[in-house]
This record gives sequence, structure tokens and C-alpha cells, in this order.
Amino acid sequence: MKRWLAWFLLAPQAYLLAGMWRECGLPAFDMGVLWCLFLAFFAERTALPWLLLGAALGRALVDDASLALQVLVLGVPVALLLPLRLVLHGQRWLHLAFAAAAVAFAVPRLADWFGAWFAQPSASAQADGLVVLWTAVLAPPLLAVARRVPPCRGFVEVA
Repeated sequence: MKRWLAWFLLAPQAYLLAGMWRECGLPAFDMGVLWCLFLAFFAERTALPWLLLGAALGRALVDDASLALQVLVLGVPVALLLPLRLVLHGQRWLHLAFAAAAVAFAVPRLADWFGAWFAQPSASAQADGLVVLWTAVLAPPLLAVARRVPPCRGFVEVA
């Protein structure tokens, strides 16, 4: 119960932390990509739907689009990366960097596409090459840290 309470209290706040990171002049980073990679490669499979809900809830707090659209935007990359868990197990930074770049490129496209389809424009639908680059560079070390601190530590799947 404690791990779920920590997840739903702290995971949405990570988007605010990423915004504060950006406001301090540090390189822009897409927190949705970090959550997608964590869910796809490291999280318990039985907890994925509820973890995805917490990540989408945080994204909905900082974006104009609805929670349902955010679940789709984050859920599609997680669903596509989930089969790669068997092949790319462990903390391989190069694989995670390539996956982060692909997801960082796909998430704004999905937000734009789903936003147009459901008539809910998303503020995060603009893709920026620098955000993709910095997300690919920063995602592997941030995932290594996130796997060891709450709320993610309670949901890491033991191999």
C-alpha cells in the first residue's frame, strides 16, 4: 500500500520537476519518455496499468489534453517496447539511449495525432530535436537513479 501511495503522490510531481529543470536553464527533458522506458523495461508487469495511469495523470496535470489522451500517448510506446524486455534486459545504456530517442520522437507525434483525432490539442505536441537529443543522453543515467529511489524502487521487477 505504501508503494502505491508513494507512486500516485510522487510520479505526477516528476513532471513539475522536469519543468523546474527546464526553467533553471538546464537542457529540456521529456519526463514522459523516462516513465515509458521505466514501465516498458523495468516495472512489474502486473502493475503496469496502474503505473501507466499515474504517469499519465502527471502528464495531464501539465498538459491541456485529457487524462484519457495521455494514457494513449504514453501507453502506445510502452506497449510497443514491452516485447523488447526479453531481449534488452538490464541497464544497457546504449540500448536505452536509442529507445529514449525513438520514444522522445514518437510521444509528441502521438500527442499531435491523438489530439487531432479526438479534438483535444496538446501543448506538448511540438517535437524539438534538442529535446530528443537531451532525452536520449539523460534517460539512461536518470533511469539508473530512478530505479533506486522511491517511488520507482518499489515497482522494479526482480529478474
